[in-house]
Amino acid sequence: MDKILIIGTGGLAREFTSWFKDSFEIVGYYSNEHNDHSKFNLPGVLYTKNVTPEIVGTKFVAICIGDPVIKKRFYNEFFRAGFSFPTMVHHSSVYSDSATLGDGVIIAPQCVVSPNVKIGKLTYINFCCGIGHDTEVGDFVQMNPGSQIGGESKIGDQVLIGSNSLVIQGIYIGDGTTVASGAVVFSEVSKGVTVIGNPAKRMPSFGKKT
Repeated sequence: MDKILIIGTGGLAREFTSWFKDSFEIVGYYSNEHNDHSKFNLPGVLYTKNVTPEIVGTKFVAICIGDPVIKKRFYNEFFRAGFSFPTMVHHSSVYSDSATLGDGVIIAPQCVVSPNVKIGKLTYINFCCGIGHDTEVGDFVQMNPGSQIGGESKIGDQVLIGSNSLVIQGIYIGDGTTVASGAVVFSEVSKGVTVIGNPAKRMPSFGKKT
């Protein structure tokens, strides 16, 4: 059984531990949250400083951080240190033979990935999500539980798709966008904004009064 180091000790990391503990030997966790490791009785060692594959005893890392920006930062740091990022699909999920999964993609339980889908590196598809046919999902994307993407859509890099949200077929979502929980997206979303509601609309910016 291959060994793996998990980045993070939050809820996403603990979910991953529960789902994939029979697939990998977990050597430990990398986190600055000093109390979580003992509080939740997590296996292995807690690492809080610079690490290398030689120090932890494996080259494999799973980045279990929900924030796409932080996820990308950890990827760059650990890639430079010589780590690798295995692609993992839970046995209860279904994905087409024609789907393409990038390095470090994690697909949690009860997901469906349809034909000709392309998913970029370090994207985390949380439980009970669905991705329709011919959709492209970028790098460092986070899909939270129950979210659904219609076919022939294009999701940019570092996008956060909230729980139980829906992106209808053929929609473009720009880089760095947040789709709030429960939002229903019917039209193109430009990069770097947050959309909320049904139908989804751009969340206004509230600046200081002058």
